[in-house]
Amino acid sequence: MPIGFLSFWNNYRNEMNDTEFFKQEHAVNLLAEPLGFDTFFCVEHHFNAYSMSPDNFQYLSYLAGLTDRIGLATMGAILPWHDPIRVAEKAILLDHISDGRAVLGMARGLAKREYHAFRQDLEESRERFDEAADMICEAVESGVMEGNGKYYPQPRTEIRPGPRGSFAGPNRKYMVAMSPDTVPVCARVGATQGMFAYKPWPDVLPDIEEHRRLYRQHHGVDAPPVATADLTFCGVDEERARELVGRYFWSFAEHYEIFGDHLANSKSYEAYSGMGAAQQEFGDDALTEAFIESNVWGTPQQILEKYEERRRVIGDFQPIAIFSYSGTTYEEAKDSATLFAQEVMPELRSWRMGEDDAD
Repeated sequence: MPIGFLSFWNNYRNEMNDTEFFKQEHAVNLLAEPLGFDTFFCVEHHFNAYSMSPDNFQYLSYLAGLTDRIGLATMGAILPWHDPIRVAEKAILLDHISDGRAVLGMARGLAKREYHAFRQDLEESRERFDEAADMICEAVESGVMEGNGKYYPQPRTEIRPGPRGSFAGPNRKYMVAMSPDTVPVCARVGATQGMFAYKPWPDVLPDIEEHRRLYRQHHGVDAPPVATADLTFCGVDEERARELVGRYFWSFAEHYEIFGDHLANSKSYEAYSGMGAAQQEFGDDALTEAFIESNVWGTPQQILEKYEERRRVIGDFQPIAIFSYSGTTYEEAKDSATLFAQEVMPELRSWRMGEDDAD
């Protein structure tokens, strides 16, 4: 079972100045390889303390020189904000720099503030993403990009350096696919489905099952297990864990304006259109509690029990842990990641994919 470590760069409420925060987050990230994690994931976000990670390819290239073994993954490159040929170039170059450890992760993005700053229409994101994803996934294999689509007409162009190796192998390509419209694209390009924990897992099971069905239809083999990313707090202080995860939910809601009318009326983001109505129907406390309970936190045994319950609901999955968020101190993140690596990770590695070891 591959186990991931994700850096979200969440400088909660600007509690630290940018220089101090960057140094702390980088120090936390350097724990991933020595603690035994398989893949280091890095998000892309812009213009806000919610997530200060404007160029994950650049940061991963830096980490390539500081590490020897761990996979280096974008989670993801937000495709509508980039020229597709630049994404393909950067992915291939990172693979050369890291001696074959690059992992291409793709995402569509959701925040209106980020789309507006890039002078883009949020309602074009669906078509832009779909067009770019096909072009990029073909180019990182062939070393050539071309396209005649609506948004990215691209004359046939050779990429140099050319591909070091294929990104078509198991878990070398990921896609954040949390909306039903992204699931078919994820399956078509042969990407591992990635999801952030944000609501009860039975509610997202249909999208996971649809990805599995379409992946087998397109490629003739079973899809890799879905990757699930959690806000993770491994320790005995339950009150602190609940505080941190709950605080994050509201920074998430603020950044994405998740309860806003623009999503309620959006054709590109229909999967999120009911959030405002849910807030009115269930109230803030219930939404916060559902978010807290969907993530993993607590003692090592409690975390394993939550993972086992998730496995009973959705089947095999790949865990990805986020240890730094909502104002965690360096010591909190270090202690949490270390305890997770010492007491949770060995048990997870004993699980055999395709067998019901959770029972």
